Amino acid sequence: MMVISCSELTKYYSGEKIPAIKKLNLDVAKGAVFGFLGPNGAGKTTTIKILTGQMSPDLGKVYILDSEMTVKSIDIKRKIGYIGQDHMMYSWMKSEELLLFVGSIFGLSKSDAKSRAKNLLDISGLSQAKNKRVSALSGGMKQRLGIAQAMMGKPEVLFLDEPTSALDPIGRKEVLNFIHEIKDETTVFMSTHILEDVERVCDTVAIIDNGEIIIQEETKNLKEKFSNNIIELEFANQNELETLKKIVNNRPDLGEIINESSEFLVIHPKDIDYSRKGFLDEISRNNIGLLRFELSKPSLEDIFVKLVEGKNE
Repeated sequence: MMVISCSELTKYYSGEKIPAIKKLNLDVAKGAVFGFLGPNGAGKTTTIKILTGQMSPDLGKVYILDSEMTVKSIDIKRKIGYIGQDHMMYSWMKSEELLLFVGSIFGLSKSDAKSRAKNLLDISGLSQAKNKRVSALSGGMKQRLGIAQAMMGKPEVLFLDEPTSALDPIGRKEVLNFIHEIKDETTVFMSTHILEDVERVCDTVAIIDNGEIIIQEETKNLKEKFSNNIIELEFANQNELETLKKIVNNRPDLGEIINESSEFLVIHPKDIDYSRKGFLDEISRNNIGLLRFELSKPSLEDIFVKLVEGKNE
C-alpha cells in the first residue's frame, strides 16, 4: 500500500521562470523510512510543504493515505506529523509538560497522554530531561522532543525536513536512533542532504536535484545497481593528486573520476584488472606519492555524486 503518491508535481515561485520542482513523481510504501536526498536548494522543502498541504502545486496532485491532499485537507492533516527546520515549541514549557499539552490538543485523556508522553520520552532518551524547560535543551534534545511532539497524535505518516542538518555528530546519532525506534509505528518521510543519515536509517531513497527526481529505489538495490568495484586513491599531498588527475583525464581507458576531494580520488574503472595495472604503472612511472590504493564498493555518496553530475552534464 502506498501512503504517499504524487504525480507531475510542478511549482513556480512568484517571479521565477524556472520551477522549484518540475513534474515530480513519488510513491512511498506504508512502513518505509523514506530518504528524500538532495543538495541544498534542490527542492526538498518545497516538496514537503506541498505533501503536507502547506502549499499548493501549480500542476499535479498529491495523495496521502489514499485521499487527495490540498491546503484545505484538515482530516488528512490530522493523520500526519510534521517537523520543519525551525523548532515550533513553547520554550518556557518543560519537556513532559509540552507533550502533555500536545496530547490534550489531540484529544487524549490525561492518563493516555501521560502514558504516551512517558513512552516517547523513554525511547527518545529524554526521560532524564522531562522536567527541563525547552529553552535549556541542546539542539539534539530539542529535535528529539520535536519529533516526540509530532508523534503524540500517533500519525500514520511523519514528515521530517532536514532533522539532523544543524546537529553535531552526537546529536545526529541520537536523532537517527530515535527515528529507528519509531519506524515500526509510522511511515517516515525524511528530507536530508546528509548521505550517511540515509545509509543508516532509510530503506528507500529518492534523489532530487534542481527540482527533478533523478532516481527512486530501495537503498540496497541502488547500491547493487552500482556495485562494480571502484578504485580509491589517497595522496601524500594535493600536487600528487593533481598529477594523477591529469593522467586520468588524458587516459579515459583507465576509468572516470566519480568523486574527489583535496586528498583522494575515487575512480570508476571500465575494466578493473586493466585499470589496476594501468594505475600502478602510471604511479610508478611518475613517482607519485600515494598513501592508499584500495579496491572497494561504491558508497551512497559516490553513487549520489555520479548521478547528480551525470544529470547535469
